[in-house]
Amino acid sequence: MSQVDVLERVIHRRHSTRAFTSRSVEREMIETLLDIARWAPSGSNSQPWRVTVAGGAVAETLRERLREATTSRGMTPEQAESYRQRIAAGPMAWILDCIDTPVDEFLVAGSMAFFNAPVALVVSYPGTAHSPVPAGVHAFVTTLLLAAEARGLGTVWLGWPLGHSEIIRETLDIPDDERLGAFVALGYPDPDHPVNRARSPRDDTETFTRWLGWN
Repeated sequence: MSQVDVLERVIHRRHSTRAFTSRSVEREMIETLLDIARWAPSGSNSQPWRVTVAGGAVAETLRERLREATTSRGMTPEQAESYRQRIAAGPMAWILDCIDTPVDEFLVAGSMAFFNAPVALVVSYPGTAHSPVPAGVHAFVTTLLLAAEARGLGTVWLGWPLGHSEIIRETLDIPDDERLGAFVALGYPDPDHPVNRARSPRDDTETFTRWLGWN
């Protein structure tokens, strides 16, 4: 298989893992992923990423604190139904056929618990309170996800935990002069869970591409 074939296969196979096994991830493996991800592009080679890796007892503390925050601010029945309808009408409607719990519990509470992944990676960057996330941070995370996929690991790039940045910052002792840019759960995917066997659909290229200057 050529390098191009291998790369394309990794890109096509990568998906968001939302059910992990309890198998731990060795530090050496995570170091390998970070060593690959650091070659991601960034504006003027600024390399703005800072990474905090939480595992073991620290990850469990973070998980529990985020869970408590979710419970204390849970959705009302009306909000939960509205959320279910929004999911049912959108590109993630497929997930409703893969879970046996209310979708708000699975996606929102599950995200806060990073779907029981053994490792959480928080990518931060230097900046003030209103500094936008540098594009390099997104490139770094994307490269990390692909490197993990190539090694049989599962990942999911999560947004819900960042809504409780004060908990993340305090639990992981992230410096005040760094902003939070991304939260990634990492572990080994559970191959038996239906949610890991389904794939989100992708739009055809014709739906988002405009060609100018071509015959």
